[in-house]
Amino acid sequence: MKVLLRSVCVVLFLTIFLSWPVGAETIEDIKVMMDQMKTDYETRIKELEGKVEALGVQQKKDSAKISEVATKHEEQVAQIEQKIENTALDVEYVGRDKAPVGRGGLLVKNPFGFGNVSVGGYVDLEYGDFENTNSAFTQHRWVINIGAFPHERLRFNSELEIEYGGPNVPNADGEVKVEQAYVDYMISNPINLRAGAILVPFGRYNLYHDSDLQNLTDRPIMAKDIIPTTWTEAGAGIFGQFNPVFGTYEDLDLKYELYVVNGLDAGFSDTGLGGGRPGLKADNNDDKSVVGRLAVSPFLNQEFGVSGYWGEYNTTNDDIAGVGLDALTTFGPFELINEYAYFSVEESDNVDVANFFQGAYSQLNYHFWPKFLDHSFLGRGFQDPKLTLVGRYDWVLIGDDTDSSSSDNNEETRWTMGINYRPIDNFVFKLEYQWNQTTDEALERGDNNGFLTSVAIGF
Repeated sequence: MKVLLRSVCVVLFLTIFLSWPVGAETIEDIKVMMDQMKTDYETRIKELEGKVEALGVQQKKDSAKISEVATKHEEQVAQIEQKIENTALDVEYVGRDKAPVGRGGLLVKNPFGFGNVSVGGYVDLEYGDFENTNSAFTQHRWVINIGAFPHERLRFNSELEIEYGGPNVPNADGEVKVEQAYVDYMISNPINLRAGAILVPFGRYNLYHDSDLQNLTDRPIMAKDIIPTTWTEAGAGIFGQFNPVFGTYEDLDLKYELYVVNGLDAGFSDTGLGGGRPGLKADNNDDKSVVGRLAVSPFLNQEFGVSGYWGEYNTTNDDIAGVGLDALTTFGPFELINEYAYFSVEESDNVDVANFFQGAYSQLNYHFWPKFLDHSFLGRGFQDPKLTLVGRYDWVLIGDDTDSSSSDNNEETRWTMGINYRPIDNFVFKLEYQWNQTTDEALERGDNNGFLTSVAIGF
């Protein structure tokens, strides 16, 4: 290593010596030249040190700018994330019938501050096999519920039904119709205002007709031919609720609905009032009808209802008047539902119409669940599954309108036995068998017996 250094020094010395200018022969000249070289090198070193220092200062400035930009970027990202969070919809499935308004189970909370919206509905599929008819699957109903709560005193509720696939399917026997679409102006518990397409408060079944609520597939004959469920009217009126207290008795609950509507028209016959349901666009006469229901609940899960209806149905001032009674009684796992309705029809001179419609049904439900099914496929993973045994008797009697050779009144009865399975409250499999008997004109199944099975889900 030392030999190498010596060699380098010799080479440097020779290089400097050989580069001396001509005439630089004295040691003084060499000394002056070396001092000049030293001064030049020191100057250049200082210049380089200045440049390095300047670069350091510039680097610090650049680092500060980069840090400032990064901080601003982080702040902008945080602001954007906050805006996204503020404007994002807060969606929660609260469960069927658990939303502030409407039956839909999906609650959409609006971030802009003008209320919540509920979305839901139900769908069912049926299979029937009856005497003298072809067995068939029937996609009967798909119903969409939308409700809104734009303000604590303002509500909107709606129900749109698609039956048999709608009007554009082959055979064109389906339909799309509004079953409910109304607004509420809340004043206080005892009295509130409602207007729109209203579910008529006559009887119990018309108000609670959804497939996922019911324990049998077929609706009662009375709920088809006497109270034409689903019965919707355009109109307006009032509704409210009272909770009077008598001493220590605080369980009494009173609810009422009272509306002015267009009313039934002259389209009915001696096979049912269903043809008299009006549209939502116009009335066939200038007089309006009145309908209402009062429900009294003395205790939880006990309810007794009284309904009334009056209105003119044609242009000759003939009227229809109706009264209905219904009751829900529960005792332990048993549930008893009874309903009766009667309509009288005024006839014009020389015109034969069905001058009365009456019917009733009585249904007993028994809810149970064997514990040994908890770990089977029927119970595994479900919190409170249920089996329900169901029995129902239906009876309907309608006055004859002389449209057939017989002058007998039309009467139909039905016995139904069934069982259903609910893994959750709003999902149900149903199986039932019917025995039907008819006098004179057939109203629904005639004398044909058979079985029905279906599945329905509400959401």
